[in-house]
Amino acid sequence: MRRISALFDHIYRFGAYVAGAALVLLCALVLYSIVARMFGLYSGGASDVAGYVMATATFLALAHTFRSDGHIRVQLLIQRAIGATRRGLEILCLAIMTGLAFFLAWYMARLAYDSYDFGERSEGADAILLWIPQTPVAFGAWLLAIAVAHTLLQAIFDYASVDPDKMANEGPNEI
Repeated sequence: MRRISALFDHIYRFGAYVAGAALVLLCALVLYSIVARMFGLYSGGASDVAGYVMATATFLALAHTFRSDGHIRVQLLIQRAIGATRRGLEILCLAIMTGLAFFLAWYMARLAYDSYDFGERSEGADAILLWIPQTPVAFGAWLLAIAVAHTLLQAIFDYASVDPDKMANEGPNEI
């Protein structure tokens, strides 16, 4: 299970690298838009594309951020529990989040498919086919859903690998 887990973590990390590259592209688009306005040039749909790139970067980074505990988690109840109670609460919370993440992923993919099926275009000056920017967002949503399910399975079958107390007592290099 740990080898499969490591493989998935590499996939999530790759998504984060792609998200980082998308942020660089976002920066370039914003700078292009600013320079184009300064010189009175037509910047086309640079603002629209920047929004699509921002959504792509956000969703592609979610899985890696979740797996590296970068998301803010409210643990007021869970942190007070110990032993089997804590594990049960963790599993319950992860099960609920898994359901919500798969719900989001399913409907993001369905949105992209419907946009493709109906040939929907953006209302901006560029009239981009909407399924093009929606597809990487849906892919990122699926990565998040898989990452949450991955963590749920670890909590069920290998709780020591996701136990926050164990990770706090060990150094980050020992995990």
